[in-house]
Amino acid sequence: MKRLLIAMLATAACGVQAAPYPLGTMTCDDIGAFASEAMGWRKSHVSREEARIKLDERDYGDPVEKKNLVIILDLVYGNYGNNWTVESAGNVMRSDCLKGRDQ
Repeated sequence: MKRLLIAMLATAACGVQAAPYPLGTMTCDDIGAFASEAMGWRKSHVSREEARIKLDERDYGDPVEKKNLVIILDLVYGNYGNNWTVESAGNVMRSDCLKGRDQ
């Protein structure tokens, strides 16, 4: 019984993989470009609230796109953004997106 439980747990653990998040009509390059744009806003002292208004004014090809951009905006204006430059924000988010696609 104990061996069966261990085998079941091992199988379950191996089957769990991080799935790539849906992009709608956007590409990983689009994700990176937005992260750089948002970091530019932050560096230019645009408040989080003003950035969110800019985001709300955009047109989206799919509802998931706005959700993704809100997440990126939160990262840029959060603690991660404290260590990013405009360029590195785009690179990090583009790499994260591509990494999810390579799996």
